[in-house]
Amino acid sequence: MKNELSADGDFSYKSRIKSDYDSAIAYTSRKKRKHDAEMRLLLKGMNGIPSSHTVLDAPCGVGRASIVLARQGYVVTGIDLGEGAVSVAQEQAAEAGVDVTIERDDVEALSYGDKQFDATVCFRLFHHFPDDAVRQRVINELCRVSRSTVVISYLSAYSATSLKRQLIKAITGRQHKQYATRLRDLSAFFESNGFTLERDIPLSRFFHSLHLAVFTANPDAMA
Repeated sequence: MKNELSADGDFSYKSRIKSDYDSAIAYTSRKKRKHDAEMRLLLKGMNGIPSSHTVLDAPCGVGRASIVLARQGYVVTGIDLGEGAVSVAQEQAAEAGVDVTIERDDVEALSYGDKQFDATVCFRLFHHFPDDAVRQRVINELCRVSRSTVVISYLSAYSATSLKRQLIKAITGRQHKQYATRLRDLSAFFESNGFTLERDIPLSRFFHSLHLAVFTANPDAMA
């Protein structure tokens, strides 16, 4: 896939999409303790969402969140732009014995109808976005296809890790490839779509930068 430069000169997040099979299959070898901790965080975010609901996992990568959600009873559709990721996710779901629909689609321009899913999950993607334009496009799409809830991960700008990266950038001028976000800025993207912050859940307060934010549709937006 062609690498595209963003406004700040960094390669677009799409340059890191796992288009080929080998790079996708390598991603399945994540450390188990890290994977388990992240999936526990995701399930905390899903707490209160009925397990009978339809869920879009966008993007699904190699299917790890889709599989965990399907095991909880959710009716899951996973999408990813990378052909390799889609192939591996389909294999992983089949091996896990869960019923998950895995399709190729673009999170910036989803092919699904308005409010087609009860909830949408966007896990470990937002921190790859280098500018507000792509952030707003993606959140617009997540909200458009979601009837009630969007669960999204982000990297907090106020964690020890993020503050360290900000210091390194100030000293060296080098931007880390992962971009931290202030919760109030994230909330503003959702508020413009009629969604309000319900909960913010850190993986580990202060020390780890990964957070999960749960946004719910305002009553008039759900109508």
